[in-house]
Amino acid sequence: MILLNKHEPLLYEVVERKGLGHPDTLADGISEAISRSLCRFYLDEFGQILHHNVDKVLIIAGQSAPCYSGGSIKKPPAVVVGGRASRTTTSSLTDIVREATASHLKKTLKHLELFDVEPRLEEGAPELRSLLGKGANDTSIGVGYAPLSETEQLVLDLEDVVRSVPGAGEDIKLMAVRGEGKLTVVVAVAMVSRFINSREEYDRAKEAVREAVMRKLKAGRASQQAGEVEVCVNCADSLENIYLTVTGTSIEMGDDGATGRGNRGNGLITPMRSMTMEAIAGKNPVSHVGKIYNVLAAKAAADIAELDWVDEACVTLVSKIGSPISQPLLRASQISGDGTLTPAKEAKVNGILDYWLESTGDLVEQFVQGRLTIY
Repeated sequence: MILLNKHEPLLYEVVERKGLGHPDTLADGISEAISRSLCRFYLDEFGQILHHNVDKVLIIAGQSAPCYSGGSIKKPPAVVVGGRASRTTTSSLTDIVREATASHLKKTLKHLELFDVEPRLEEGAPELRSLLGKGANDTSIGVGYAPLSETEQLVLDLEDVVRSVPGAGEDIKLMAVRGEGKLTVVVAVAMVSRFINSREEYDRAKEAVREAVMRKLKAGRASQQAGEVEVCVNCADSLENIYLTVTGTSIEMGDDGATGRGNRGNGLITPMRSMTMEAIAGKNPVSHVGKIYNVLAAKAAADIAELDWVDEACVTLVSKIGSPISQPLLRASQISGDGTLTPAKEAKVNGILDYWLESTGDLVEQFVQGRLTIY
């Protein structure tokens, strides 16, 4: 199914990103790190990737006592890892989970030293294990669109801008609202207490974040088109109740996290666009269409958007469990652009979809090596 409509820019946008140190994004990252580790063990031992889905990670916040110039962790956060995984003979699932989780947390969070890991993996059902490499092992939806709007790209770029400010932690949340001639960006950033010696220094760090974001906004087309620009940082601060943390992330005390509750496959949460609720991270890269179709849909949409008569493209893929991955129950392209839909244009779009649906095997190595951004 291919639909072509006249391009109509969004009258308003709501765009969110949960940064790499946000609890939900950390859960996604842990799920994906465990999946990649399992894949490597399976390939080394069996020569193929076995059935697994570790997309049920829960992070339970601990207890902390931050204070200016320091602070302490009273109770470390806990990472509970649920899901299904085939066993290996060279290493226990518990060891694989613990090592992958620790590696991801240490790589992502500079100041988190204490955490507990609770692996609760069991083997999957035989009927689902039997589908690996033979067909889709779920009935799922994959959605992707391209290109990103100016506002969306801006929100993606802002995380690094905020993290570059001295004292800022990795737990960053960004919300942009554009409409009626105004662009507003709300920033939440966990400040690291060891670098903040007083309330005055905290306020200066907040202002440094606001100024850095404002500079980025004013340099971008999104703010130029919007007109008025406003940036708000750590809006809930009141008296001595401020966003000060020991570790730079709210999992030390303020917030829990779960796989699939954060960013979609393009790194954003965009309710004004087509998107799926599917958790991508942690699913096996061989037959789980909840992962594969979301990545394929985004890549196909990006290629379709490059066609000279296309302004925007959205691709939707729906699987039927047990069916070949290359033969979705639905493959739909909603395109905005100029002119009418001709047989030649349809052939171009279908050629792009055919290419990506036949390329799932090529994506496996990219998933295993972590070369695909999915959160």
